[in-house]
Amino acid sequence: MKHLNKSVLLALIVLFATSAPLKAEKKVVATVDGQEITEKDMVRAETEMFNQLVNVPKKARRKVLVEYLIETQILAKAAQDSKVGETDDFKNSKDYYHRRALRDIYFNQQVFKAVSDKDAQNTYDEASKEEEARVRHILVKDEKLAKEIHEKVTKGGDFKALAKEHSIDPSSKDKGGDLGFLLKAQVVPQFGTVAFGLSKKGEIAEKPVQSQFGWHIIQLEEKRPRTLPPFNDVKDRIKEVLWQKKAQELIEKLRKTAKVEFVDKELAKPLPDPRGSN
Repeated sequence: MKHLNKSVLLALIVLFATSAPLKAEKKVVATVDGQEITEKDMVRAETEMFNQLVNVPKKARRKVLVEYLIETQILAKAAQDSKVGETDDFKNSKDYYHRRALRDIYFNQQVFKAVSDKDAQNTYDEASKEEEARVRHILVKDEKLAKEIHEKVTKGGDFKALAKEHSIDPSSKDKGGDLGFLLKAQVVPQFGTVAFGLSKKGEIAEKPVQSQFGWHIIQLEEKRPRTLPPFNDVKDRIKEVLWQKKAQELIEKLRKTAKVEFVDKELAKPLPDPRGSN
């Protein structure tokens, strides 16, 4: 992605993912001058008004939605009677919403419908095979100091005491360097490769490991199979993650073949990474 960084892309994907696939009947819930308002209209309106409905009690939402749709139809008829449809403003808006409708339907087909309950189950099963490791570390900025501390702990020095004395990691130093249980994917690759390569309780990595944060002396406390909540409790969340992945793949694929030209050169500049240079 040359002009849209991944943080922005993922934000858009999360926005799209709130618009779940439409699964509603054509059941009529009201009419306005003979024009039907259906359950499918209610679902579309609920998606459109998602942010406004967050603080509305669930029992009141259907009433709010149907009133919104009634007012929309009344205003639309008044606009039609006053020939708003013949204005340039309407034609420009119609073009925009036409593209949005195409986008939404295509997105639904290529992303939402492409993820099944079976896909979610397979993802859950794979995740349940992963290991968690409880790890301690001592983080310092200087390689020389890291080697000195490493020598002390490998010769029987008190790892916890040395972590409290020397570690610059504020989240773990007062806990003797204890990071708790981690997944390999949760830590930087250099750290994860070494930490998950250890196998025995109390084992210390054979040398300090460098990452963008500094130098780590690593000790394994224990390993265990990853603990997960029951599948049915997390199925919807897994599907959301899979939707995001599908969406990112789809957008990146289409972006590669699209010819995008920025007339306003300021808009061609990528956004800064909010995480900074690291």
